[in-house]
This record gives sequence, C-alpha cells and structure tokens, in this order.
Amino acid sequence: FDSANRYRGEFDQISPINDQISGEMSNSEFAISVSPAGGGATEDTADVYAGLIRNIENISDASALYSQLGDSVVMAGLDGFEIVQKHIDANTFDQDLMFEPIADFYKSVWFDLGAIKQNKSDAKWGIKLKELPASTYDKKFPDGSGISIGDNLNDNTNSQHTKYDSVTVGQLYYKKAVTIPLVKMTSGAVYENDEKFKKIQDELAEAGELIVDERERESWRVHSRLLDGGGWLKDSEKTVFSYIPLIPVYGNYSKFDTKDIYFGKTLKLMDAQRGINFAVSGDTEDVAMSPTDAVWMTRKQGQGEDYSRMNIDRKAVRFYEADDEAPSLPFKMPRSAGNPAMQTAMANFQSLLRVTGNMDDPSMGQNPGLQSGAAIDSLIGQSNNGNVKWFKAMEIAICHAYRVCVDAIPRVYDATRQQRILGEDGTDKIVDLNTTVFDEQTQTNVSVNDLTKGVYDVSCSMGAAFQNQQEKESDRLINMLSIDPQMVEISRDVLYKNQVGQGMKVVADRARKQGIQSGLIGADEWTPEEQEEQQLLAQQQANQPPQEDPNMVLARAEEGKAQADQMNAQTKQQQAQFDAQVKSAEVQLAQDKIALEREQLQLEVAMFERTGQDKFNVEAAKIDQGQQKLDQTNQQMQIDATFKQQAAAQQEINDAINNLKVLREAMGVDAIVGPTNTQAYKDQADIVLDEQKEQ
Repeated sequence: FDSANRYRGEFDQISPINDQISGEMSNSEFAISVSPAGGGATEDTADVYAGLIRNIENISDASALYSQLGDSVVMAGLDGFEIVQKHIDANTFDQDLMFEPIADFYKSVWFDLGAIKQNKSDAKWGIKLKELPASTYDKKFPDGSGISIGDNLNDNTNSQHTKYDSVTVGQLYYKKAVTIPLVKMTSGAVYENDEKFKKIQDELAEAGELIVDERERESWRVHSRLLDGGGWLKDSEKTVFSYIPLIPVYGNYSKFDTKDIYFGKTLKLMDAQRGINFAVSGDTEDVAMSPTDAVWMTRKQGQGEDYSRMNIDRKAVRFYEADDEAPSLPFKMPRSAGNPAMQTAMANFQSLLRVTGNMDDPSMGQNPGLQSGAAIDSLIGQSNNGNVKWFKAMEIAICHAYRVCVDAIPRVYDATRQQRILGEDGTDKIVDLNTTVFDEQTQTNVSVNDLTKGVYDVSCSMGAAFQNQQEKESDRLINMLSIDPQMVEISRDVLYKNQVGQGMKVVADRARKQGIQSGLIGADEWTPEEQEEQQLLAQQQANQPPQEDPNMVLARAEEGKAQADQMNAQTKQQQAQFDAQVKSAEVQLAQDKIALEREQLQLEVAMFERTGQDKFNVEAAKIDQGQQKLDQTNQQMQIDATFKQQAAAQQEINDAINNLKVLREAMGVDAIVGPTNTQAYKDQADIVLDEQKEQ
C-alpha cells in the first residue's frame, strides 16, 4: 500500500521472459574448433588443444558458470569471469588453467578507457576488486595501510584511523611489451628461441632439424600486482598470459565517448511492467472496494419476512408485501465488474510487454490460436531471431576466453606430463604432452604433442547441447532411412552412435568394426587407433600360410584314404603268409620229433638183439646211442632257436603294423590327409614290408 493507503502490487512479467532466454542458453553448448595456422602446427596437436580447453571447462564447472553469466547478462547486461592458473589438487605438482566467477562484476572490474572491442582483448590494463575480511587482510599484508579502494559506483573508503571489518584490495593486470625471438626449422616448425628451446636444440639437430631462418616479433606479456587504497601491497609478478585474463560479457554493447554502453533485457521492459503494475493494482482495488451483490426493495415490501438467510436458504417461493408507492418488484443489484478502462489498459500493457520483449505466445509455451506445429515453429524462430544478440554476447566472450587459453597453454602445460583431454561427445582419454618417441621407419626421435611449436587459430559457435544435437540428428537420420532404407547399411554405426542410452556406445563400436572389416568404412575414415589395429591384423595375416583350395584338400584326403586301404590289405596278406610259415614250421617240428622217437625205438630193439654179444658190441651200441642223443639234443636246440627268432620277427612286424594303425587314426585318413601325413603313413608301410621280406 502507498502513503494514501491504496493498494499498489508488483506483478513480475519480466522474469518469465528472461528465464525463457537464459534457459535456452543453458540448453546450448559452445563448440570449440582449433585449427593449425602454420609454423609446424598439426591437426593432431590442434585436437589436443581443443581437448585441453574442454577439460579446462570441465574442471571449472563451466556449464554452471555459463548459465549464471546468461542470467546476469539478460537481466542486467553485464557479467564476466576470470582465467587463473592454479593447482586443482593440493597433492599435485602440475598446474592447470581454470575459469572462476567474479562476484559483482559490474562494480568490481574496470578496463582502460582506450579498449574499444567488446571482449576487451585490446585492453592494456584491467583491475579486479576483491573484499577481504580484516583478519585475512592483516595476515596476508601486515604492513598494509588497511585503506579500501573505492569501487566504480561509490567511493566508499576506510580511513587509516577507522577500525575496519573488511578491506577492498585490487589486483591490477597490465601488459608489458616484449620482443620474442623466433626460429624456423628445416621442417617448417617455428619455435620461440628461449631457454626451453636451447635445451632441446641439440636433440633437434641430431634428428636433422636445423635453424633455417630467424626473426623477432613484438608481443605482450601480462604482469600482475596487488594494491589497496594506500599503495602497492606486493611486487609485480609475471603471468603466463598475453591478454588481460578478465573476460567481460556485455549485452547490447556499444562505445560512446570513451564510455561502455550496455543494457539487459529488463531495462526496456520496465515501462510496460510499471503499467501492468498500475493497471492490475487499480483493477484489484476497484473490485475489492465495490459492494457485494444486494437485493433492493422498499421497507414495506420487506415487512413480515426474514430475508437475512436468503443467500443460503433454498426456498423455492419468496413472499413480499406489495407497495403501492413502488409497484415494481424487488430486484438484485450485481457488484461492480471492475473498471473497464483499467482492464483495457492492462491488456494494452501486456501486449506492449510481449512486443517489447520479442516474445509471442508460442515462445512462452502458449497456443491460443491453435496453430499447426509448422506455424508454431515459424513463430518461435522469428522470436529467436530477436534474441540472437544475447547468444552472440556470450559467444564473443567465451571465444575470447578460448583464445586466451590457446595462447597460455604452451606456457602452462610446458613439461612432459600425462594430461586428460575431452572429446566433443564428452569422452575422455589420457595423452602424453611434449614427449618424443623413436620412429622405427625413420630411425629418428619424433616429437609427440609438442605444444611449444606451431601457430593455432581458434573459433567457436553456440548451438544446441550435444545430447540435443544427437537426438535431432538421430531423428533426421531415421526420417531419411524411411525414404531410402538402403542407407542403413552405410550409416548403421552413425545411427547407433546418436542413440542415447546404456550400451549404445558398445553397439555403435561393434557396428563400426563390422563396417571396417567389410570395407564399407574406408581407410581415410579410420581413427589412429583403428589404423594401428588394422596394420597389426594385416601383419598377422601375412605371417599365416594361405588357405588351400578345399577341393584339393578333399582330393588328397581321398587319395590318402585309398592308399591306406591298399596298405592295410597288403599288411593283412603278409600277416596271413607269415601265419602259414609259422604253421608249416610247427608241422615240420612235429615230424622231426616223431622221427626221433622212431629212431629211439629202433635203437632199443637193436640193443635187445645184441644182448648175447660181447661187451665191446654193447659198449659200441651205447656210444652210438649217446651220439644219437647228442644229435637229437642239438637238433632240439636249433628248433628252439628258430622258434625264438621267428617269434621276435613276428613281434617286430606286429609293432610296425600297430604303428601304421596309430598313424592312420592320428591323421584321420577317413577325413582329411595332407601330403605330410600321407608320406609318414607310406614310410611306416615300407618298414612293415621290409620286415616281412627279411623273414
């Protein structure tokens, strides 16, 4: 309520418009592109630069920072951040670049008046104010004056004799001109001729890299120094930057009479907002102060009836007393419906707000006219055209931040180290920076990811977030596949890659491997990892003997099987012949035994006949009989020796036959027999035949 006790409300119609624009910014991403510009720069190293900057954004939580910047710029027209060099972990020795927000940027950061570019890349100096608690100030600067620096809105300072709770100090960044000597090498690579180059100059010379040209260029190096309202607090320090590392984001920027002119979306909408506040407040007051609905009648008409509960009484019939002075019936007077003029004014101000804010109904999620989807998209596109300048303001600032990083990265990431980089899709990998590897082909050391040589350009653009891009590309590709189904064969890996969900990356990788194996994905599309994998696979295939014609293998198998069957039949025949020989020897032995027994019987008969003869004849007969026994024993020994010799020969033949069978089973003669297997089988068969021939 105002001083006259009249209702005055505030009905915020601006925040939804601002939120719509800043929300669209939050759903967008900045795509960075780093390209080689000469001096030995390479595409691979350019990709490393881009991956490093994405990692800087990741460790800085840049998505939240950009969202905050978008809100502030749309609302007030100005915000910004700072690029710093620091340890991201207390236990690491390596430093990184990071983006850090600046509180109250609009009153904490000044630039020199001569800087005319919107991103202040041409500024010679810039200062950032920071308020420190008194205890922190006294601990860091015990000899400090304790006097604060006034900000650029009000000159509030602490005197030397006043007890202070906090002190505002300033960090001054200023450029100093430097002369940088440059050298051009045999390969075209360009280096700064500094101490670091001198350390590797001998190694470069051994690799054939010699200096072919030299020159100097003028550049800048930013220095930093702290001060308060009483003077300097620390000595000057050299930084890694060539640009002032304070990044402003201006909305609707222009320069007039050395002054920076900027404003946000809110400024131009305030008049319409005030009109809405006035109209809605007045209309609300009219409705609130107007009487409620009432029934009007004369006193006589109301005599004898109780109408106090009329609003809640459900009686269908009402009685009243007729009044000759008021022949008309009692009537109901409705309450005031509001001031039509106020309602007209309110509608006008709301229309002005939408026009001034360049936000029609579809842009705000409304469709009162029930337009088609194409018509709504067209209206939203027209509204977006009017809001492009806010996106452009963010793009100008963040692209400048990328350039500051590309310039400073060689001086921050200057040592040999392992560093994480991020790809466009958010996947990360670890790379080695500023290293050398021995090339087997050239027999020389080759530098890998050398950030100290070459010149690189950087550009960026603001567009839909990567996931939203994936979804749109997937929908577009699916629509094209419905027209040309054959496209699925040449785009299967791309289609799977653009699908969001668990496991889709694995599916996309498998589809890509199939495309490489089938030749659908050419060598010019392979990644370095895929090229290395394919080279290794080609070497393995080259070391393997070529596969034989299956028909030849089958023919040799049939031939070997036939030979094996023939040899098996011969072996069985030889076995039968040997068995017959053994049987014949056994029969001959039995006949010899019978003959020996017959001779023994004849000898006994002769001895009986000579019983009457003289002793000499008897002794002679005994001698003859003994000689016959000796002959018989000798013959028996010969027969036993023959049996043993034949048994040993038979065992050798059996062993050879068994070996032949083992070879046949091991080689799988009935399936496939190669030339080596067939030769081994033939050699064993020859051994069997030789054994039998000797017997």
